Amino acid sequence: KTLGKNGYDISRKFAEGLGIAAAALGAFGVAAVKMSADFAATKKAFNVLLGSSDKAQKHLEDLTKFAAQTPFELKGLTEASKKMLAFKFDVEDVIPILSAVGDAAAMLGSGQEGIDGMLMALSQMKAKGRAQGEEMLQLAERGVNAYQYLADYLGTDIPGVMDKMRKGAVDSTTAINAVVLGMQKDFKGGMKGLSEEINGMLSNIKDGTESVMRDIGKSITEGLNIKEHLKETTEI
Repeated sequence: KTLGKNGYDISRKFAEGLGIAAAALGAFGVAAVKMSADFAATKKAFNVLLGSSDKAQKHLEDLTKFAAQTPFELKGLTEASKKMLAFKFDVEDVIPILSAVGDAAAMLGSGQEGIDGMLMALSQMKAKGRAQGEEMLQLAERGVNAYQYLADYLGTDIPGVMDKMRKGAVDSTTAINAVVLGMQKDFKGGMKGLSEEINGMLSNIKDGTESVMRDIGKSITEGLNIKEHLKETTEI
């Protein structure tokens, strides 16, 4: 009142600015809480798949570190890992296989879709317990010379591999080991090269930002006791 109209205009603009800032912080808070909740749900899924909260925590930490060093994002890698564990891959084998598949996808330019497709082929092979043409073809369609890798591993040629497969004489463990070793040889370092490009660096920045937001979301959830308030709301 003392400053007159100019003072009123300044005060109004300041109040509007606070409103915009509050809305932005509110949206950030909601996003952070959701990221924290999604991460907690992922951890629970790993608890079930691994049968231990300690194993789940370590595996998540390993995946987070792996994601930070590669051009691929944590969300895609955790989903891939859950599928692998559901198909009964040993947890110790998850990151080495993801690394080989990730290098191949990076060098072939197929991204997360390529990772998902290659892992599905390996997972189906694992579930069947033996190598079959369907999965070998899926890998070939994604640029992975699976037949040649298996032939080299078994010390034979491609027709020899096909003959063994027709007889059901190639178990899934042998085939998966052969394919992974072949990819490690042909595509080693693929992710490192891609992570040094702009898209890879942006992905790593995004992973780092989301990690901070998850921590903030956890603090908000615990500090405001959001779970209990939501529980009360659903019980009304």
